[in-house]
Amino acid sequence: MIENNEKDVVHQLGGYIRKIRKESGLTMEQLSKKSGVSVLSIGNIENGRTNPTINILWKLSQALNMTLSQLIGYSNSSNTVSKVTTTYFMSDLTKGWLVQPVFQEDNIEVFRVCLKAHSVNTAEHQPKDSVEVLTVMKGKVDIKVEGKTYHLEAYDTINFRSGTIHEYINETDDDALLSVVVKY
Repeated sequence: MIENNEKDVVHQLGGYIRKIRKESGLTMEQLSKKSGVSVLSIGNIENGRTNPTINILWKLSQALNMTLSQLIGYSNSSNTVSKVTTTYFMSDLTKGWLVQPVFQEDNIEVFRVCLKAHSVNTAEHQPKDSVEVLTVMKGKVDIKVEGKTYHLEAYDTINFRSGTIHEYINETDDDALLSVVVKY
């Protein structure tokens, strides 16, 4: 998605999800059952009436057997440059989470993430066998994986099995910027 106008992006995303759902031979009811996302939410997303959360997009991508980057139409197979000003941040501000897809190829995705000050984001819907490599580019965060908390500062990196429930925690007064690589 290269558009910066949020309404345009939401409408384009909804249309693309509808197209993929239909190409997969699924009704909204079937997709709802596979993903755990309500039929009403799927309809609102497909009609561009709502901006889905990252959690909902993860659920839909898994149910449609594709990566998150493929679902949002940001899949690259050639040499590209990803500039922060030419791609769209998907927001889930109820959890203080902004995600910008950077690259996707085969079974690897790269994201820029902004974890807002004083926020916690719980990730529960990533594929079971996925691995995440997270580097803090700016700020300080705690990453909680399988009950253990890891404190990271600028340029610290952690890798972990991201198919388990994990949390991104920013207890500081400043936003934290992260680089996240997910391998499926």
